Amino acid sequence: MPVTLQRALHLLPDVTVAALAGPLMVSGIAKTVTPADQLDWPVQAGPLTTPHGPKLVAAAELAATAATVLVPGRLAGLVPMTAYTALAVAAHRMKGAPCACFGAAHLAAIGRTHLRMNAVAAAAGAAASAAAPGRRPLLRAGVMLLSSAVTYGVVRTIDRRQDAKSPQSCDKQVSSVRLFVSDDCPACRSLKHLLTFMEPARRDTVSTTVVNAEAQLPQELADLGVPCALGLDVHGEPVCAPASGIGGVKALIDSVTLVAPAVRRAS
Repeated sequence: MPVTLQRALHLLPDVTVAALAGPLMVSGIAKTVTPADQLDWPVQAGPLTTPHGPKLVAAAELAATAATVLVPGRLAGLVPMTAYTALAVAAHRMKGAPCACFGAAHLAAIGRTHLRMNAVAAAAGAAASAAAPGRRPLLRAGVMLLSSAVTYGVVRTIDRRQDAKSPQSCDKQVSSVRLFVSDDCPACRSLKHLLTFMEPARRDTVSTTVVNAEAQLPQELADLGVPCALGLDVHGEPVCAPASGIGGVKALIDSVTLVAPAVRRAS
């Protein structure tokens, strides 16, 4: 075997674990800097609910990143293997819920792709651990930064494409919102959880209709699925394009113009 190839294979376990650390770092930083009310956070029960849950998960991801870069030997592979296994389990349990993996970036709902990618990453961590990485923190740090840059670029590209697909902003005044949800929709439950963080006056402008099937949606919303919503003017008539998905519906509700209550003057 050529010396160059032998050297490359010798470095492969360190390169692998460092590459796995990159997405964890980007994910951890994104959750840390994004306010809780801007996250489509899928966890609705237990200690990992908002507002503290995203920060706790972010802290765990950043700790795993540091450990993967710094610790020597087999443990360097076991750390990302454990992290990605936990993420794969979470993806399986939260299928259909919004993905807040990278903060406020608009990504597809959690599905099979999330599960498979996390499972592959966990397997790569296990393989790297079996090959016993060495003590190469500088090499790992460099590869981790490169992996982070690639991850950030991919996430930004997907985010821009999702934004391009979203309806253009409405230049008309929206006074209220008619929201359509169903009981068996994980995204609807996540949206309901997000609404609890809004100011009461804004929540009061939302009227919710529960449908048992998408066939019960109004004709103009038939192709959108739930959750979806219509913006209404002061007369209760629809204005602008309908919104769908957690991000689109939340943006529509955020655009509602709140009217300050009239103050009576003392006679």
